[in-house]
Amino acid sequence: MKVLKAEEMARIDRITIEEIGIPSLVLMENAGRGVYEEIIKHFPDVRRVLIVAGKGNNGGDGIVAGRHLFLKGYEVYIFPVFGEIKGDAKVQLDIARRLGIKVLKEKPDFGRYDLIIDGIFGTGFKPPVKGIAEEIIREINGSGAKVVSVDIPSGLSADTGEVFEPSVRANLTITFQFPKVCHVLFPSAKLCGKVVVKDISIPEFLAKDIKRNLLLEKDLKLYRREEDTYKTREGHVLIVGGSAGKTGAVVMSAKAATRTGAGLVSVGIPEGLNPIVESLIIEEMSIPLKGKERLSVFSVKQILELQDRHHILALGMGMDRYEEGQDIVITLLERWEKPLLLDADGINNLADYGDYTPLKERKVPAVLTPHIGEFSRLMGYDTKTITYNQIDLASEFAINNNCYVVLKGGRTVIATPSGNAYVFTEGTPALAKGGTGDVLSGVLSALIPKMETLYALKLGVFLHGVTGRIAERKFHRESVKALDVVECIPEAYRELEAKIN
Repeated sequence: MKVLKAEEMARIDRITIEEIGIPSLVLMENAGRGVYEEIIKHFPDVRRVLIVAGKGNNGGDGIVAGRHLFLKGYEVYIFPVFGEIKGDAKVQLDIARRLGIKVLKEKPDFGRYDLIIDGIFGTGFKPPVKGIAEEIIREINGSGAKVVSVDIPSGLSADTGEVFEPSVRANLTITFQFPKVCHVLFPSAKLCGKVVVKDISIPEFLAKDIKRNLLLEKDLKLYRREEDTYKTREGHVLIVGGSAGKTGAVVMSAKAATRTGAGLVSVGIPEGLNPIVESLIIEEMSIPLKGKERLSVFSVKQILELQDRHHILALGMGMDRYEEGQDIVITLLERWEKPLLLDADGINNLADYGDYTPLKERKVPAVLTPHIGEFSRLMGYDTKTITYNQIDLASEFAINNNCYVVLKGGRTVIATPSGNAYVFTEGTPALAKGGTGDVLSGVLSALIPKMETLYALKLGVFLHGVTGRIAERKFHRESVKALDVVECIPEAYRELEAKIN
């Protein structure tokens, strides 16, 4: 499913109306009926409804929904915020009046209604809100009524995750044909409540060139072992990192790789810390590398000698940030010719080095798995800017540096070197714990040798999210640990197999 911005939606609306020939009144009728259907589904007990309508089509959609509710016996009132309504919305208002729906001339007491339909501003609105609408939105938010927003909560921008004040805080948002960026990125998504996308007869092929996508189960490709397989065919993962106080990162990543299906997993660790890692792993193997409390630059030669026996290098978990670490990362980007996943301090060391040419010039594009803070260091933007524009900035970096980016946060965005982006929205805040990012790196490292990279990233991100939800159910949102997530991977596989097949 494509994710659109305001200008793209306006263009598609125009083509639908002017070139394909579906009248705008038909689209408005379809949209309004869609809002009505979702209201009676989600709020069966409300009786007294207020439509707060702006001047344009967004208000018209709300008025259509109100008409359907009125004809089903609901008590319905319309309040035109700006005192006038134009175009097709005026046609709908006139119909409502002739049916006997009361149109209010004075500002109502919003607290007297069970449900408020917010139809003040649509996707074309550019924040911030000014004038009378500012007061109205604040009163809606303070009314105590259930709130349903038409297309987007009034006050938000369709194009970003940023929250502008004031903006309507909706319990339910019904949008049309395609979700918009504000519906899928935090923090704006929190103001949308539950988001429902309704088909209103706009042809979906009109959005075929849009490169923003929701990551859905139907997009996944599951990996299945052949009957005659053997462990080496299932991939030998090499995980390199660790430093004093942070050996757990590579251990969690290694255990996740094993649980996800890697045939063999080896952990490269500074030789001074090898006894610690040896005591924490059983199925996985350890490889002592040059270095006492962190990796020495002389470990690079050892790592490169392992290239023939391993299918992927996952680098950086618990590695620490230091000048030698920069040299290690850059040299391996230049000389490791197989798939390479860079995480955590691997990314931080690359950012500290400041020249991304070795990343850009790789023949096999690397996979970077930063969280918002690490990505901020890579791009030089503050974390708020990254969060608000997660899709665009992940795509920009992936294109400019010939790499895959898995940008982790409240939403996870997969961006490809070709500019396609996939947004995963079904995670859980239970995963906001130290170590869960290391687990994701292990999951992805196990899958990348088995599948085309993009399919591996889609499956790995989805599997990780499902696993987090299972762990949350088993334990508690506050109590989930990274290793709990690892142990729930088998159940997540079963859940996905049951749904996809």
